[in-house]
Amino acid sequence: STKRKVTMLVKVDDSYEEQVSISNSNLNNNIIDDESIQNAHHQLQSHFSFPLDQWQLSAGASILANHNVIVCAPTGAGKTVVGEIALRIALERDTKAIYTTPLKALSNQKFGEMRKVFGADRVGLATGDISIRRGADVTIMTTEVYRNMAWRANTGVSALLDGMEMDDIEVDTVTLEGARSQENKDYDNLSSNSVVVLDEFHYMGQKGRGSTWEECVIFNPTHTQIVGLSATLPNAARLASWMESVTGRKSILIEANDKRPVPLRYYFATKKDFAPLFRDEEAGP
Repeated sequence: STKRKVTMLVKVDDSYEEQVSISNSNLNNNIIDDESIQNAHHQLQSHFSFPLDQWQLSAGASILANHNVIVCAPTGAGKTVVGEIALRIALERDTKAIYTTPLKALSNQKFGEMRKVFGADRVGLATGDISIRRGADVTIMTTEVYRNMAWRANTGVSALLDGMEMDDIEVDTVTLEGARSQENKDYDNLSSNSVVVLDEFHYMGQKGRGSTWEECVIFNPTHTQIVGLSATLPNAARLASWMESVTGRKSILIEANDKRPVPLRYYFATKKDFAPLFRDEEAGP
C-alpha cells in the first residue's frame, strides 16, 4: 500500500500533470477570500509583536478552515510563524498539537523556543533518547518519532518498541501481539491531537530518508491537519495535490515571495579576515 502511494508521487504521466494543474488552480483561486484573511488577522495578530505578512495570514486562514497547508518560503521568511499559528489554533480549540523537526538538535532548540511562547508546563519533547512531558499540550519531536506513532495509530499497534527511530524493524509475532494487547500510553494516543507541523517538509525529496515524510502523510490520522513548512519546491503544486488525494482533506499551497528576506553572501576565510568570494560582494540569492 505504501509503495503504491509513493509511486504515484514520483511517476507522473501527462494526464495526471494536467489533473494536478486543474486541482491546484481550484485549491488556491478564491478559496482564501478577503473575509477569511480579515478573520485570521483578527484572531491571530494580537499574539505577535510584528505585523503578519499576507501569506502568513493566508496560511492562518487555511488552518482555521481545517485545511491541510503546505507553506513554501525562502529561509528566513518566517515559516516558523505559521507553525506557531497552527499550534496556537489547536490549543485554542482545546486540543493537542505536535511539531516535528528532522534533527534532534533542532527539536531541542524548538523545545526551548516553544516553552517561552506557550509556557514550560505545556510543552513536551520526544526525540527517541530524551522524553520530557511527552503527551503535553504541545510536543516537539523528531519526524521519525511521529512517523512511528502515526504508524502505530494506523495499524493498531500501541507502544511498539517505544522511542526507536529505525526505518526497518523486524518484530516476531509474539512481540507484535504483545504490543497490541498493551494499553495505549497517553503520548501514544493521537486521538486528541488535531494538528501536526512537519518542519523542513522539503526533506521529502531526499533519497532514503525522504520516505519518512511521505509515511507521515500516508499514516496521518484522518482527524489531524497537516501543516508542512518547506523551502521553495519546484513541484509544490503536485505535492499539495498528492497530499489531498492521500488524506482526503483539502490541501492548500501557500507560496511566499521567492526573494530571500535575509540576504546570503559568499566569503572565504583567511588567517586575518574574511574576503568576498566574488568580485561583486552583493552576488548571491
